Amino acid sequence: MNVLICGSSGLVGKELSHLLEDKNINFYGTYNSNKLNGPNMFKLDFSNTEEIKSFLIKKQINICVFTIVQRLTDICEKQWNSIKKVNIDYVDTTSKICSELKIKFIHISTDYVFDGFKQPNYPNDNKNPLQNYGISKLISEYRVIKNCKDYCIIRTPVLYSSLSKLHNNAVTVLGKKVMNLTENNECLEDNYNIRRPVYIKDLCFFILDCFKKSGIYHFYNPINKFTKYQMTKIISQYLNIDISNIKPKDSIDSNIAPRPYDTQLQDTKYNISDYKFTDFNSSIIDCFKKYKHPSIKENKNHFFYMIDLDDTIIQSSLAHFNAYNCVFKKYNKKILTIEEWEKLKNCGEVNNYLNDITNNDKQLFTKFKEEKISELEKQQIYFTKNSDNFIKYLTKNNINFCIVTNTNKKTVEIFKKKLPLLNNIKNWVCREDYNRPKPFPDSYNFAINKYYKNEKFKIGIEDSIVGFKSLKSVTNYIYIFNNKSLFKNEDCYLFDNYSIFYS
Repeated sequence: MNVLICGSSGLVGKELSHLLEDKNINFYGTYNSNKLNGPNMFKLDFSNTEEIKSFLIKKQINICVFTIVQRLTDICEKQWNSIKKVNIDYVDTTSKICSELKIKFIHISTDYVFDGFKQPNYPNDNKNPLQNYGISKLISEYRVIKNCKDYCIIRTPVLYSSLSKLHNNAVTVLGKKVMNLTENNECLEDNYNIRRPVYIKDLCFFILDCFKKSGIYHFYNPINKFTKYQMTKIISQYLNIDISNIKPKDSIDSNIAPRPYDTQLQDTKYNISDYKFTDFNSSIIDCFKKYKHPSIKENKNHFFYMIDLDDTIIQSSLAHFNAYNCVFKKYNKKILTIEEWEKLKNCGEVNNYLNDITNNDKQLFTKFKEEKISELEKQQIYFTKNSDNFIKYLTKNNINFCIVTNTNKKTVEIFKKKLPLLNNIKNWVCREDYNRPKPFPDSYNFAINKYYKNEKFKIGIEDSIVGFKSLKSVTNYIYIFNNKSLFKNEDCYLFDNYSIFYS
């Protein structure tokens, strides 16, 4: 038997791949933009009929499991043509080819084909989706039924997994609100609509059984039943984070795409008790355990802090910006805007830019750098919000920490003169100490090799995507200072006041 997983880089695809590997079932997976490495992983264009057909024949596929979907409800409301292509056209094309080649087609659908006004909902009950996502999935079901003789449609409630980024899971993304530790961060969370989340590991065992089933099935966790606010509370309790800033919204939210109140699923074609379901509290531990650590106040000797310097501990970006522009002006070079500077800095492209404007003249490059340092001495430098008090707290309590920066020692000495508290910091890693700059992990590996004393938790504090990437392979415990766009796309903590660490 040869199985094809359409969308192996997605939530269901990743978990199903692991299960098939464990069961020694031969399978192939596809990806699009999120490349997967492995001899059985292939990039496939699902708008190209000939490419799909050729692949299915060449790999002698017997079962095709289709998991590709655009599931973000609010995006679906605004971009119908785009989601129609993914949620309907790809399914239509692939299911037709599978039928022609006598390949079993398994399609993952949703409880959102129902309106949620009655419970429970059985497979043959009337469908009435309330928004574009549910409409697109219902149309895709009709296409599968029309195209295929041998098919299985599996409707499930909201799915979540521990294998993907938090914001890629409709359940774990709730944890991002918990991990946002910024001040004045009051927000509302839905405490009206009922969700019945299914852990994808549990679903995959049912998908495996559906290799021998036909028709429409409902797979559901008969125990789980929460509002989003209730799930947020469970996550916060596990992470031991106060969420008094998150308030329950006990009525329908008219500002988002309509959601069904409760789409409880049931099915009489099999016995749901034949399946084991992961307790929600246990699954949340799987999803969030790599982000959990105790309070520093309770376990001071368990922590090793690695902290970036520029714009993390000190406000220096504007000073660097002004210093460079003074040099550019002197040599009749283009004056940067603050937006251009921030882009160069955040992407780690400052030196590349200097190479470009000096035409790779090494002497001129060095001269620019030296004169920039002279100009920097004229600029004002400040601590970020309460970072000075954090340094004092770490020092007073003998907590192991070091500063890890892409900045050279000469510049660091300027900062120390301007901010004498920096002289109290014993452990430094500067640009001269390692080979490759951030986003490579060399600087943090150097810090660990030199200063780490086998503390239980390595905590990294950064402010940029370059810094985040350099920490990612070194520690799971990453705090990002005041960079909301980075926090939105990556899994980390967000804060804007160092008092969270010691108050």
